[in-house]
Amino acid sequence: MKRTIIAAALLALTGCTVVNEHRAPPADWPQLEVTVEETGFWETQEKCGRNVAEVILIGPALGCAYINFDEMRCRIYLWVNSVLDHELLHCRGYDHYGSSDLRDYWETWKKENQNVQR
Repeated sequence: MKRTIIAAALLALTGCTVVNEHRAPPADWPQLEVTVEETGFWETQEKCGRNVAEVILIGPALGCAYINFDEMRCRIYLWVNSVLDHELLHCRGYDHYGSSDLRDYWETWKKENQNVQR
C-alpha cells in the first residue's frame, strides 16, 4: 500500500511543470532538505518517469520533485531551470489544484511512522 501511494505521488508530479495553480500544504508539513540537480533531456525524462512514447504523446517533463519522508528530503531534477520555483512549491507541500497526492502521502507516512522518533 505504501509503495502504491508513493508511486502515485511521484507519478502525479512527473508532468507537473505545466500546471501553475497549487493547493495549500498541510499545516504540519515538515521542512525538507532540498537538493537540486540539473540534468540533461533524457536523464530528466528517466528521473521523472517518462518513456519515449510518453515524451511523444504527452510531451517532455521539464522537471520533477521526489519527496522522501524517511530521509526528510526533496530531490528536484531539472531540465529547464524556469520550473525550479514550481518544483520548490512541491517540496513545501503544495499539491496541484484538484489533487491531494502530496497531502495523502504525508498523512499516510505519519500514520505508518507514528512511533518512530526523528
